[in-house]
Amino acid sequence: MQKTILPPKSNTVFQLLFGDPRNIELLADFLQSVLDIPKDEYRDIVIVNPCLTREYPDEKPGIVDLRVKIRSGEIIHVEIQRESFPAMRNRLIFYDSGMIVGQIGEGENYEALKRVITILITNYELIPKKQSLRYHHRFTLYDPQAAVEFTNGRDKSRPYIPETPDVYLWHWLRFFRAETREELDMVATASPAIEKATARVLKLSKDERARMIHEYEVKAQRDERARTKYAVDSAVKEAEKANSLSIARNMLKRGRPVAEIAEDTGLSFAEIEKLRMNF
Repeated sequence: MQKTILPPKSNTVFQLLFGDPRNIELLADFLQSVLDIPKDEYRDIVIVNPCLTREYPDEKPGIVDLRVKIRSGEIIHVEIQRESFPAMRNRLIFYDSGMIVGQIGEGENYEALKRVITILITNYELIPKKQSLRYHHRFTLYDPQAAVEFTNGRDKSRPYIPETPDVYLWHWLRFFRAETREELDMVATASPAIEKATARVLKLSKDERARMIHEYEVKAQRDERARTKYAVDSAVKEAEKANSLSIARNMLKRGRPVAEIAEDTGLSFAEIEKLRMNF
């Protein structure tokens, strides 16, 4: 029986594919589809944190992080965010700030600082469609009145325009969204790099160790959702109970019958009697 493919957007596949120095040319090809940086900059890519393929990652489910340095020393930080994350924009600013501050030590000059670029791929709508129909956004420090960019401005990433889409980036995003062998086969024809990436995903999908790590990732995400739901449900129940008790106290003060209070609040006779005794 044919097994399903491991989805490219999973933490496991992303780490094993793009976090592997042997696949550096695939990483470079993807980065070039997003950023308009001279091709020579990708000739000496260094993965800053290559130890991403832990058997049982303990970071929060749905978050994967990859940092690389290009020839100029600039840092490119790539994340795939599969599930909605509270305050995601603030989180990115916080981590980007840390990567900037961490570049220089005591006694070093600010001139030593290199630009940090973050590429965030989400599996959900980060920018509501009512704000923009674009699938690719570029954010910088910018003065909209003077139309002046505060940063060095070397990155001129191509914005998505519905009439003339950035086709190559679109194909890479189709690759990440693929969930079936058929979808992978369709996007594989887009370029030699995506064809190679597809072949690697299919190979990983047959690897029992990779599948085991992916299944652990899925289980961790499921458990996190269950814990979150339990916490939310518990908080709602506590709030509802507190509201019922408040209503019951007011009704007791007005001398309403216990049966009526129980019917209106859902509290038991024993709970209502306990409230009455504490008056």
